[in-house]
Amino acid sequence: MYHDMGLVGGVLVPVFTGATNVSLSPATFLQSPITWLAAISKYRATISGGPNFAYDLCIRKITDEQRAILDLSSWALAFVGAEPIEPGTLERFAAAFAPCGFKPGAFYPCYGLAEATLIVSGSKRDSGATVGAFHGPALTRNRVKPVPNDAPQARRLVACGSPVGDLRVVIVDAHSRAEAATGRVGEIWVAGTSVGQGYWHKPGQTRRSFDARLSDTGEGPFLRTGDLGSCARANSTSPVGWTT
Repeated sequence: MYHDMGLVGGVLVPVFTGATNVSLSPATFLQSPITWLAAISKYRATISGGPNFAYDLCIRKITDEQRAILDLSSWALAFVGAEPIEPGTLERFAAAFAPCGFKPGAFYPCYGLAEATLIVSGSKRDSGATVGAFHGPALTRNRVKPVPNDAPQARRLVACGSPVGDLRVVIVDAHSRAEAATGRVGEIWVAGTSVGQGYWHKPGQTRRSFDARLSDTGEGPFLRTGDLGSCARANSTSPVGWTT
């Protein structure tokens, strides 16, 4: 609960909405990953989630005998974030727990950070994960070059969806501090009402992180996240972001 995903998403949101909430100790989960999915099964939970490693740990540690007693059909939204999301992890988890009633469309890849009071972007509910393949060496040069999944040096990335609420997200060239051109990788900058005001008693760090402005237009202030990403459009109205 000291992590933003656990505190905001797992405690404050249920309190605010009046929803029933079942909490588990992270240590309990690490010692016995089945306790997480067993709780979802027992309490018919509809929303739960965690970092990529949590799903991977379930794949590796939960036995066939343990899976046989799980019913995950109530799990409507399985959020996954807080660290890089691996497409293979989601695919293996969906395959391993499909007999338990888990639906791949429940996956909700998302991106956020404590400075934005957690969530910045998320996928469309019930749509599952959107995966794109890009030329790995091009990404290291801050260029986005889509390629087929089986292309040499292809790197598969999970999209983190579209900005939520009133948040504005821009991809910025870290050197020029101007908005990056289409097809480029840049730093993720965020503005909106859920972005915090700064760091407690740290005015210098607050100015550097929370008072960023685009050099070409002067627009701001933005929160500089320090994370890298790029944007594409799945259709004419829905931007989809890939964090790298």
